[in-house]
Amino acid sequence: MLYKPVNSNIMLSLLEENDAEILFELVTANKAFLSNWLRFPSVTNQVEDSKSFIKKSLFRFVNKEGFWAGIWYKERLAGCIGFLYFDWNVKKTEIGYWLGEAYTNKGIMTQTCAAMVNYAFHELELNKVEIKTAVKNIKSAAIPKRLGFKHEGTIRADERIRDTFHDREVYGVLREEWRQV
Repeated sequence: MLYKPVNSNIMLSLLEENDAEILFELVTANKAFLSNWLRFPSVTNQVEDSKSFIKKSLFRFVNKEGFWAGIWYKERLAGCIGFLYFDWNVKKTEIGYWLGEAYTNKGIMTQTCAAMVNYAFHELELNKVEIKTAVKNIKSAAIPKRLGFKHEGTIRADERIRDTFHDREVYGVLREEWRQV
C-alpha cells in the first residue's frame, strides 16, 4: 500500500520523510488529547522524532513486518493508521490508529479501519485482524464493534502510559466473518 483512496475525502498513504514536519505538528497540537491513551506523544519532542518514526515504518514496510500510513482528510493529515505487525505463520495482524482531536466524530476512523481490513484480507491474504483498545477508551472501542469485530477478551495491565496501567480489550475478525464495508 503506497496510496489508497478510501472515499472522496479520505486517502491513505505511506508516510514519507518529507511528511515528518506536518506529522510532528499534528502530534504536538494534539499531545494532551493523544496522551490519554497513547505513549508515543510523550516521546515526540522534535521533528527528528517524527522522521525517525517514519524511517522505521518504511523499513518495516519493505521487510513486510508492518507499517504506518497517514490518514489524509480533505488533503490534510488527520492521523495515522497501521499494521503493528504481521504474523505470516498465523496469517494475522493488529491495527493501531489515532486521529487529531479536530478530526474525531466524522466517521473517518471507521471508514479507514474498514479499508485496512479489506486490504489485509484481499491484498495480503491474511486470515485475522485484531484491534486492541484501552478499556476506558469507549470511542476507540466503538470502531471494531461497529465493523462487526468480536470481543475476544480483556488483557489486564497491558500497557503503561505515564504512571497508569491500562487494561486492553481485544477485538478480532476472521476473513470468513468479514462483511466488506
